Amino acid sequence: MRCIYPTSVGLAAVLALSGCTGPTASPTATEQPKTLRIATDDEPGRPAAAQIEEFARKVKELSRGTVIIEPVWKAVGHDKDDWDQAVARQVMSGEVEMALVPARAWDTEGVNSFAALHAPFLVTSEAMLSKVTEPAIADEMLTGLDKVGVAGLALLPESTRMLFSFNGPAVVPSDLARKLVRAPRSDTTYALLTAFGATPDDLVGEAFPDNLGAGKVVAAESSFAFANTLPAASTATGNVILYPKINSLVVNLKAFQALSETQRQTLMEGAAASRTWAVDTMTDTTDDAAMFCKNGGTIVTATEGQIAAFKAAATPVYAKLEADPDTKTRIAKIRKLAAGEPAPAPIRPCSPGG
Repeated sequence: MRCIYPTSVGLAAVLALSGCTGPTASPTATEQPKTLRIATDDEPGRPAAAQIEEFARKVKELSRGTVIIEPVWKAVGHDKDDWDQAVARQVMSGEVEMALVPARAWDTEGVNSFAALHAPFLVTSEAMLSKVTEPAIADEMLTGLDKVGVAGLALLPESTRMLFSFNGPAVVPSDLARKLVRAPRSDTTYALLTAFGATPDDLVGEAFPDNLGAGKVVAAESSFAFANTLPAASTATGNVILYPKINSLVVNLKAFQALSETQRQTLMEGAAASRTWAVDTMTDTTDDAAMFCKNGGTIVTATEGQIAAFKAAATPVYAKLEADPDTKTRIAKIRKLAAGEPAPAPIRPCSPGG
């Protein structure tokens, strides 16, 4: 028997059932075609959608057309509260075979192994996004999905995240106090924004523009790539990068176990290739920032003292994260990696017409 190398404990358990321990397998002429649905809240044209499309292309190529990945765009519909978690629950329940879920979303579902990725002000550059998604770092975190019946195939980097404020810049935590900040649901994200004095909410549908128009929303947590989708002109605090967005490529364990050996191998090789592609095609934050400026956005930079105020406000978040020994160890490992990286290129301030 020719078998495959697992990338996580969950995959290892599945493969052990069939005695797989050897080198990679290849598609055979007798392989039965298989279609796997992969759910996402995104739609074509978004960075995460491009990752799914590349994964589907690579799997089709590797399997010689015997495994087809079928994207399910906006899998839980439009204007759904906790949209990322809703997608995660679809793959956990087996409603779909696969999903691409932002790693930030899993902490509300009892999976805390990705928490270190979202520790405030830790992963703040493309170089670090690449490093923390390498298998040597990512695979151990992916094993945390086992408890919810899901196996992680890879972590795919997307972008860094920051604050985009309305009606003036947000350069100190008090600029957010007692106001809504629109942000996708995540326990860690919400803990940080709460520590800044804000009230985080995902504000789906018309709730976002309605509350913005009523003066209740002060900012949105987003990235330069998504800033043009915000309902009003915004100001980015370019040198206060909060954390990254990293996507988890996952498969329902029972669905994975039902595949043939070669089909399982195809998914794993396709995931690894897609992670490499995501790293190679990741846009530079400075380029995204320049495009944001070109499209009429405003970028300001916080002073060292203002940055220090944000970091001081985040202290309780670190205390909570590091209360878990595994998360504390992962944070230390990531911090050590970050110490060896040069500072990212500064994001230049800009203003419309400037």
